[in-house]
Amino acid sequence: MFGLFRRRSPQRPVWSRTGANPEDLREYDAFGPWLLPIKSAAEMPRRFQSAYAGLKGAEYLVKIPRSIDRRDAYPGADLYATVFALDADGFTLLTATDKGDGFVNRHVAWDEVAAVRAVVNLLHAEFVLLLKEGHALTVTYNSVSFDLMTRVAAFVRQHLMVRDEFGSAIANEAEEFEDFFFNAMLSEERHGGQFMLPIHFEPPGKPCRNMQNRRRVTTGLLILLSGNELVIVDRDAPMRRRFFTHYTYRKTYVGLTSVRAFRLQPPPENKPGRFMLLELIIEQQRIGIPCFKTPERVIDLLRRRGVARL
Repeated sequence: MFGLFRRRSPQRPVWSRTGANPEDLREYDAFGPWLLPIKSAAEMPRRFQSAYAGLKGAEYLVKIPRSIDRRDAYPGADLYATVFALDADGFTLLTATDKGDGFVNRHVAWDEVAAVRAVVNLLHAEFVLLLKEGHALTVTYNSVSFDLMTRVAAFVRQHLMVRDEFGSAIANEAEEFEDFFFNAMLSEERHGGQFMLPIHFEPPGKPCRNMQNRRRVTTGLLILLSGNELVIVDRDAPMRRRFFTHYTYRKTYVGLTSVRAFRLQPPPENKPGRFMLLELIIEQQRIGIPCFKTPERVIDLLRRRGVARL
């Protein structure tokens, strides 16, 4: 009886399963907030079909759904707004245009990428390529597909990490700390036996001040060394209100061989409780790391590698 009073979305036409195209029906049944790998031409969204032949050999070929309610979806609808592919040459992003049925094709070679970043805030997640030209290429998705995007990020990292003969020349002693969240992040990065050495840690919850001199507390920072890669784990914003719930976290993966220079900007003079800023410079890209205490081991590592200090 409730079906008589249920309101139908004005965006969805009347349709039936018996009259729907079988391929459209399969796409509709698989549709949800998750990212889906494309394994055949039939799984490529209709809008992007013309690009399939050039991308079918990619290591990863993935479609990202539109942010619409399930009740607004129907067989044959334009359900996917983005497709991306990764192969040995680089990253390709296909984005639907607002008008018509076209799309924009952008390709980024791996030697154009400075670093890769993952950002998570509950169900909202971002995969970010920080480009050497100074800009960023961002793919937004639902964090239910975070495991898939973790594998995607690992693939990118393999192509960004240039091996060299330089030893880390840093004492093989881990920075000891006790914090549930950051220990969980450390365990996550060590998954599969990957070597990760904590070289800088700042605990959350320390009193600090914002630019308006208002009281805040720190959100914490962890920097890890893995071979010739730095992994920077933070909460996106370096401070928060004392009783404000903050869920966002991000991980930035930087190849040390790509860092050309660094700068440490001190906090404002005579104003205690302020942050300094460590900048890693990769051509035109500036990766800023707010620090509440001097990251001495990170600076020492960069100096020993011959990275110029500005």
